[in-house]
Amino acid sequence: MAALQDLILNLRAEGIPLLLLWVLTMAVVYGILSHIDMPKSKVVRGTISIVAAFMVLFAAASGPAVQFVENIMVSGLVIAFALFIVMIFLEISGAKKDGAHIFAVHPKFFGIALIVLLILIFIGAGGLGLLNIPAITIGNPTIAILFFVAIMVVTIWILMKEGKEGK
Repeated sequence: MAALQDLILNLRAEGIPLLLLWVLTMAVVYGILSHIDMPKSKVVRGTISIVAAFMVLFAAASGPAVQFVENIMVSGLVIAFALFIVMIFLEISGAKKDGAHIFAVHPKFFGIALIVLLILIFIGAGGLGLLNIPAITIGNPTIAILFFVAIMVVTIWILMKEGKEGK
């Protein structure tokens, strides 16, 4: 009996009530929307129910959850802006292969790179803390060095490409 009580206390400490609240809210909202057949699309019903469940979760656990989503949004905007800049550099450099854009020629590479970026955003926003995994801290000097190396690689790539076209 004590083992069951310890299990319940551990689950409560790990946030199972919040998870159950999220699942219950999502199920109830989806069930109501399906019953009244309000949006015709099941995808829209699912999206509405997921958003409503997150809103209830944020109201119940406002501290860490809201901070996590705020960090993800800010990091996501910074990464989106950086991707936009990279796309501009690729367009300026004329990165095409056989007349097609580099994104169309190598979709798997860019898809994998996008997934890696999303994982890094999750880690950087504190997602590991929500999963009770020790945080990976990357300081400003490390970010500056990585940014500098990335700019160097892009610059060298553009110069080598121009050198090959000149021959």
